[in-house]
Amino acid sequence: MRRLSMALAALLCCFISFAPAEDGGGALVRFYYMRGGYMAPHSYDVTLTGNGYAISENEGDPWPLDPSLAEELIRVVDECGMKRWDGFHGSNPYVLDGESFSLTMEFADGTNVYASGENSFPDGYQEAAARLDEIFEKAAMSRIAGVYQYEGEGFGGDFILTLNADGSYTFYEGPLSSYMGGGTWNVYLNVLDLEENNGFDLSFTFGVGDGVLVYLSGSSDPFPYVKVSDRERFLRAERTEESMKLAIDGTEVPVTWENNDSVAALRRLLPLTVKMSMYGGFEQVGPLGHVLPRHDKLTVTVPGDIVLYSGDQIVLFYGSNSWAYTMLGHADLSPEEMADLLSHGNVVLTITE
Repeated sequence: MRRLSMALAALLCCFISFAPAEDGGGALVRFYYMRGGYMAPHSYDVTLTGNGYAISENEGDPWPLDPSLAEELIRVVDECGMKRWDGFHGSNPYVLDGESFSLTMEFADGTNVYASGENSFPDGYQEAAARLDEIFEKAAMSRIAGVYQYEGEGFGGDFILTLNADGSYTFYEGPLSSYMGGGTWNVYLNVLDLEENNGFDLSFTFGVGDGVLVYLSGSSDPFPYVKVSDRERFLRAERTEESMKLAIDGTEVPVTWENNDSVAALRRLLPLTVKMSMYGGFEQVGPLGHVLPRHDKLTVTVPGDIVLYSGDQIVLFYGSNSWAYTMLGHADLSPEEMADLLSHGNVVLTITE
């Protein structure tokens, strides 16, 4: 499994308004960092917009930057003493290859920091470079995370690959498949690596494009049931789950749906009618008639939660319970409103487009 190298290239430019480092200069408003060498430099541009921070990679389309990553960048600047790099311009002519960097930082009070080096680096550089690499990897993962659908035929239905922002993933080759794959993933230089650890010793590699993953068979194992040929694509699924409408005995209920492959699979069953039954004085449960992808976690539910139980049952809560569920969504009603709809007898649940 290829991991993000701490010695490869990165380029970052960002506008941030967090607290300054202790030695003055005001808030950091621009950060430009280039690191190159025997591989081509990689670039990230982060800008402050009206909706928060946006980061783009290799001059591509921007995506939101997690505020925690911006805060970590500020800590790197402070803790690695990067302000003291100002005026450093080193070069070691005796190294034929190696790596180089350049840095520009601008602060709110007009203070600027400029530094560069070619096989010659200021104090604290190696630690800063390693920590910046981790920030860039997490930012890249946040861009790619999502639900992707194979453009070819799955095993009796859609072949869905879900990349979670925490570095885990699952794949579900279709309703006729008995296997749910899963493991961990990372991305670097627009190459996505997935390591399977859910029963098979498999790994998969994809090229990353704009909303598309391109399967690279030469460096991948085959999937268990579906033959995916070299350069075939998985396309990012549109987040149309928001249009799903849920009704309880004909009363439409506003729902915030999760963005996961369980909800994507649920949507493909629509229109859906489920006869629900009261259970335990805190929930209504009903059979879906199909097995959906599941990612059960120990969950303490609250009124309004909508979960998948045992892969083939949907549960609506008007009370609370602790069990292993896959979260599907949450009904945006008060506990009193949920109890009024669900606590007086069995109901019929409908979900439509």
